[in-house]
Amino acid sequence: MTNQLWRSGCSIALGSFIVWQLFYLAVANSLETLEVVTLRFPETSSAITKALDESRAGNHPHELGGLSSLIYAVDKYGQVTEQPQRWSLFAPNINDQTAFLACEFRWNDSEQSTWLLSDNEPNDTSNYLRYAGNRTRSVEQNLILTFTFNTGETELEARQRWAKQIQDKLANDFDILTVWASLRVEEFLADFPNAPSPDEIVIHVRGYEIAAPGSDGPSQSPAPYCMAIARWTPAAEYPRDVIPIEVYDPVTEQFIYQPWASESE
Repeated sequence: MTNQLWRSGCSIALGSFIVWQLFYLAVANSLETLEVVTLRFPETSSAITKALDESRAGNHPHELGGLSSLIYAVDKYGQVTEQPQRWSLFAPNINDQTAFLACEFRWNDSEQSTWLLSDNEPNDTSNYLRYAGNRTRSVEQNLILTFTFNTGETELEARQRWAKQIQDKLANDFDILTVWASLRVEEFLADFPNAPSPDEIVIHVRGYEIAAPGSDGPSQSPAPYCMAIARWTPAAEYPRDVIPIEVYDPVTEQFIYQPWASESE
């Protein structure tokens, strides 16, 4: 009798999970489809995206009513189970920039610095092939940022937005970024064993503009823009109330300490 109850309970639990999983996939993909389809109608798309974002944050916008709670539950379930339904192929939102990380090594007793570019950054952006190092590329692509100007945006407004981008990225990924930087230091010292270990590592983003489809594009590889995002001093003792890496502020053009993000943010 006990075994029969156990088997029945397991069957019910498994069946319930399958039904919920199918329901989750249907709802999550429908929401994603809704966002993609409405991209053709900017005003509608903006309103729907805003309402969905508020629902996913648990704010329950009036426009969606009780549906907001379902959206919140579906989104959190996807995050917890590591299966968010995000459509991220190559169209229609194609990037107009590509970017790479770079390290600038500095020493306290020298005014000169040494740059170590990413192994993924090609010498000629119009003619190159990458056939190995996919893991490194994947890590770096998750750490980079791109810096663009929105339509009608002033330079100050853009820099304020970039500052927020950098702060958010470092709040989440400072630990991965410092590990990546330490590996670059090891690589540099392996190539130059007589060189002293750098006292500071400034991490930059080097971004290239991508020509629009159908345009002639530049006749030769364009020069990248370069934006610092962080400065790491391996031997420094950072205050306990800030993340252990300095964040670059494009507005003041200085490196600043950033407090730990609170749980409510």
